[in-house]
Amino acid sequence: MNPPFLTTPAAAPGPPGHVRADDPTLCQVEPLRFSLLGPLRAWRGPTELSLGSPQQQAVLAALLLRRGRHATTDELIAAVWASPPTGAASVVRTYISKLRRVLGTRWDRTRSVSALRSGPGGYALSLPADASDAALLEKEMAEARRHRDGGRSDEARGVLLRALGRWSGSPLAGVPGPVAEAERERLVELRLTLEISVLSLDLELGQHRQAVPELFRLTAAHPLREEPRRLLMTALFRCGRRAEALALYEETRRILASELGVAPAASLRRLRDRIMAGEPGPGLGAAKEPAGHPSTDTAQERQGSLATLPTDLPDFTGRAAETDELVAALSAGSAATGVAVVSGMGGVGKTSLAVHAAHRLASSFPDGQLYADLGTRDDQPVALDDILSCFLQTLGGQDIVVPHDRVERAALFRTLVAGRRVLFVLDDASDAAQVRQLLPGSALCAVLVTSRTRLSSLSATVRIALDAPPPDEAMEMFARMIGSPIRDADALVLGRLVEVTGGLPLAIRVLASRHAARAGWPVAQTLGGLRGGPHLLPALRAEGLSVADSIQAGFGRLDKDQARAFLLPARAGMRDFTTTEAMTLLDAERREVRRLMDSLVDAGMLTSAARERYGYHALFFAFARGHDRGHTD
Repeated sequence: MNPPFLTTPAAAPGPPGHVRADDPTLCQVEPLRFSLLGPLRAWRGPTELSLGSPQQQAVLAALLLRRGRHATTDELIAAVWASPPTGAASVVRTYISKLRRVLGTRWDRTRSVSALRSGPGGYALSLPADASDAALLEKEMAEARRHRDGGRSDEARGVLLRALGRWSGSPLAGVPGPVAEAERERLVELRLTLEISVLSLDLELGQHRQAVPELFRLTAAHPLREEPRRLLMTALFRCGRRAEALALYEETRRILASELGVAPAASLRRLRDRIMAGEPGPGLGAAKEPAGHPSTDTAQERQGSLATLPTDLPDFTGRAAETDELVAALSAGSAATGVAVVSGMGGVGKTSLAVHAAHRLASSFPDGQLYADLGTRDDQPVALDDILSCFLQTLGGQDIVVPHDRVERAALFRTLVAGRRVLFVLDDASDAAQVRQLLPGSALCAVLVTSRTRLSSLSATVRIALDAPPPDEAMEMFARMIGSPIRDADALVLGRLVEVTGGLPLAIRVLASRHAARAGWPVAQTLGGLRGGPHLLPALRAEGLSVADSIQAGFGRLDKDQARAFLLPARAGMRDFTTTEAMTLLDAERREVRRLMDSLVDAGMLTSAARERYGYHALFFAFARGHDRGHTD
């Protein structure tokens, strides 16, 4: 059965590099429509299209999930293969060519153009905003929430039932790759959330007898989920089956104790008490939660206030566009929250931005905002078991029994966050595999990840690649850090320091700390003696902050070949260089040199302004030139 085609209202322009999905020039005589809530399918008008091999479908799925944003070849490779084969880039380009032929063209004013566009940022699909059933599902969830908030429970229930009817099987069934797998897990969790929301509305509308069979099915299918059991206890009590409701509570208590080592939630215990007393109360009615968000305990009922974020910097400066993008992408008011990745070189301000955005998002995640530093300790990566244990104790209380097995810890972690709106900040992740093991299963949660690498294989709602701020913003940052405006006499000195440090925020903070130690002195006296060159990096150290240590942390994650490729061009005095020039230095073939240099760009150690052209940030160049020669011999 073909999905319905709906017209899309006009929307505001997207950010640079974003394809306007609802541009009226994209109108097609035979519009394209896609289904993700089952096997991946596509139609042009009434005609179903053949989408090719599973790997080709994985490329299409990755483009659909980016919703008009460009995807690079490397990102598409990471979407299809966890371990890419030789020649993966060529294979992806072949899939793109085939998909162009399958999807065809659209009419753009006076000419026919491909629905699959190429651009400087990679590839993107230009489609109406509601071209997929997944997009329509999110619109319906938002509509249901408005009905529920307005007291129109019956209308909300009808919209959610229509949304549930869009499923035609396992989401993206048969589509391989890390991106499809992550989206499949999210959509499965979202469907369960919808089912629970409909049953909650059934009880609110007095249809408790009709809800009982479906609630029994859900509790059997998801024995560790407390929300279906709470609803079933309520429905049984309303049906006059008080003894069964109390027996269900005892069964729940035994299962949670034996499987997870935890007691039932506070709301479930209060419901049991009211049923025993035969008293009506909030647990025996149906609390009016927003549609798509089943009622749960608050963070305070479980464990007090779950807020472990570092303090937001009072002198945080700039990054307004990046902050707004993160807040918009991860807002709990949207139908489905997700994962945001902030990447960039060491010292560029990733953590400061993430923490600042997380504080802005706190009110959208009332059940908690949790922070974890995934960086190295004594040159060793932080153990994931320790991170999971910390999360479990925060979410479940100090008396929780933490399983010894990592798989069991992860399962308990996802159980504890199910149905709760919690924001997680995972700072300084080393790779995508590390992050995947810490992702909650609940679609109500959001995760903000920072990393020196781009984490291309991690499915993300939004990606932000941070660069050093422009000089005027760096100088404003310095002024806010010292708590006073820059005097005209100091502007020239400070401008030169911003230039030689490349405006790296960590370097600016070190300079501000050094100046603050001589309060009232002119900048020319406290910092005027600093110059570029080999002596600059040792001077950029103050009160536990060190630019050299930050760069060393990233350098320490490189393998031997990467380290050599990072150091040699700087040793030859080349701050900017081409692949050809690096081939001579490394005595290696073009393909291998390109692979090494691209991996250094991905790791945040080099920059790349154009294909096969690479360069160093000023301080990274100084680090490489001054590093010992053990890695290049």
